[in-house]
Amino acid sequence: MTQSFTQNFQHIIFSTKDRQKLIDEYWADDLYGYIGGILGRIGCQMLCAGGTSDHIHLLSIIEKNLAIPEVIRTIKSSSTTWVRKSIKNRKRFAWQTGYASFSIGKSQIPRVVKYIRNQRKHHRKIDYKDELRKFLDRYGLKYDEKYLWK
Repeated sequence: MTQSFTQNFQHIIFSTKDRQKLIDEYWADDLYGYIGGILGRIGCQMLCAGGTSDHIHLLSIIEKNLAIPEVIRTIKSSSTTWVRKSIKNRKRFAWQTGYASFSIGKSQIPRVVKYIRNQRKHHRKIDYKDELRKFLDRYGLKYDEKYLWK
């Protein structure tokens, strides 16, 4: 075979630094659009974005030659600069250091899109910490609670 083919759908989750409630509804869609532009510029594609005041979820197709940590580092760095320059009273905006990223199959896309679009409703019942623990447990990832929230 002379070509290489990949299909890398990633459900990415990360929060604001110290889970501060810094993302206001009135500019959240602009943030998601900006992140979609970042992904497009590096050859990736955003399928869906959503979240609450303290974290976001992205469903993205990651380009085959890019490493997930580098993609996320680019998203965080560029979007932090944008927020600090564009949003009033957000000069100290920052994302948490870590992230969670889960690969999904194409058949899971509709379910994940629905989940991401319903974040505000979903988080009336469960907070970010419990949500992340559920994801980590579902995917069988081991973690030390002591370091999870630093």
